[in-house]
Amino acid sequence: MKALLFMFFALLCILFSCQSSPKSQEDGEGDVQEEFMDTTPKATAIFWIDKKKKLPGYMSGKPVPIRTLKAQVEIDTMGSIEVLSYVKPQTKSVEKHINRCLETFRVKKVLMDSAYINPGIQYVQLRYTPSKMKD
Repeated sequence: MKALLFMFFALLCILFSCQSSPKSQEDGEGDVQEEFMDTTPKATAIFWIDKKKKLPGYMSGKPVPIRTLKAQVEIDTMGSIEVLSYVKPQTKSVEKHINRCLETFRVKKVLMDSAYINPGIQYVQLRYTPSKMKD
C-alpha cells in the first residue's frame, strides 16, 4: 500500500514538473498583450454637486443611485466651477443637470484657503443623483 502511495505521488510530481512555466510562455513572441494605460490625469477632488437637497429614499432606507463623472473644469478664486469638457461623452440631459447644479455650487472657502483645492484648470469627479434630474 505504501509503495502504491509513493508511486502515485511520484507520478504527480513528474506530471507537474513537465508543465511549461508561465515565464517560458512570456519569452515567446506570440500573443503579446498590451497593458492599458490611462492617459487622463487623476481627479484632484470629488464634488457632490446636488447633495444639499434631501436624497429620495433617504428616510425610507432604500438605496439611492449615485452617478460619478470625470470632467475637466476651471475653478475660479471665488469657488465657482465651470465645466470645460467631459472625459466620457454625456447626454444633453446630464450636461444640463450638471450645469444647473453648478450655477449655485461653490467650493468651500476652507478648502480654498488651505490650498487643498487650487484655482485653475484641473480634473475632478462630479457626483450627482440621477433621480433629481429634471428633463
